[in-house]
Amino acid sequence: MAKGILKYTAAEGSNIKLGQNGFKELDSAGSTGDGDFVAFLITGAAVTDKATIAATTHMGDDLTATPFLSKSLVYGPFKNITMSSPTDGDVHVLCYYG
Repeated sequence: MAKGILKYTAAEGSNIKLGQNGFKELDSAGSTGDGDFVAFLITGAAVTDKATIAATTHMGDDLTATPFLSKSLVYGPFKNITMSSPTDGDVHVLCYYG
């Protein structure tokens, strides 16, 4: 069975918006566990806030521990997303189901 947006018809796919399938929030260092994620967003109060993200994918290369600034939005066929080293307590990662 197709994963992510490929499981929808063309008509359904054109109506899908990010977040319509919900999200999992990481509010401290930790992992989503296995799932079907299509994107993640780093949030924080200051533009200098950042978190280090590692992610495994359903296809393609995995993302090794990489620092991302607040307001970074990354798309991909993610299987597992892990946050480490948030700069402070208001840094969160929203991991969007696909």
